[in-house]
Amino acid sequence: MKLCFNAGPEPVENYFSFAHENNFPWMELSCNNPSNFLDKFNDKRISNIKRLRDRHGIRYGLHSASFVNSAEIEPTVRKAVQQHLMDYMELAHRLEAEYIVLHFGYHFSLFMDEVFRCLIENYKPVVELAEKYDLPIGIENMNKVHEECEIVYLGVTIEEFKRVFEALPSKHFGLTLDVAHASLLPGGPKSFMDAFPDKIISTHISDNDLYLDRHLPVGEGKVDFRAVFQQLISLGFTGTLNIELKKNDERLLSKQRLEPILKDLGAID
Repeated sequence: MKLCFNAGPEPVENYFSFAHENNFPWMELSCNNPSNFLDKFNDKRISNIKRLRDRHGIRYGLHSASFVNSAEIEPTVRKAVQQHLMDYMELAHRLEAEYIVLHFGYHFSLFMDEVFRCLIENYKPVVELAEKYDLPIGIENMNKVHEECEIVYLGVTIEEFKRVFEALPSKHFGLTLDVAHASLLPGGPKSFMDAFPDKIISTHISDNDLYLDRHLPVGEGKVDFRAVFQQLISLGFTGTLNIELKKNDERLLSKQRLEPILKDLGAID
């Protein structure tokens, strides 16, 4: 398994030196911020990012903006959403990213058959591009919100993933297992690994109190990372463990706490 961190909210270029100096072999380039929105990537910038990759010996995936609703049902907006997803696939291909993290969006608990129909239709050409470019897509499982919230994420439960995966079967279309998000549900991360043992593309790592998605450094909450890593090893997972925190000191602290566990399990050298 490969230790990784999310490169944001600053421009992604700013993180290559940090990764190199602190022995992170991977980064996940984060587009969840205006500095790294789709329109900020021109040919010159893409070439520079690839030069930094080669200079520092860093590999990377790409993380799309998570607040766009991939399950949009309003016809006019839905066209833009589909183009947005396609544009991310093209950007990942141009950057030579080794995987991309996408999302299912959200809903208002209304018209659910239409929500899933639109989500699946929106993703059909995206999965076709993934196969064309040999570019794995990991759909991030999102966090459960309070039961009384009107707007809720889509792609929280195993059942939601199964419905879409069965409609769009492809070895390039899988799961980015957010360990912290899964830990908020009955069954936790183990239930996702049991359900999708051959679909896990990458992972996201942060800690929480098993009640809210607080994005704490590893060791500051109650997530049992050793148990998660043991099952990932049993599945033969060799992808990224992306430490998804905002501050470099928290990333380093989490790395320092993860490494002894992973070395003890034989998951890293």
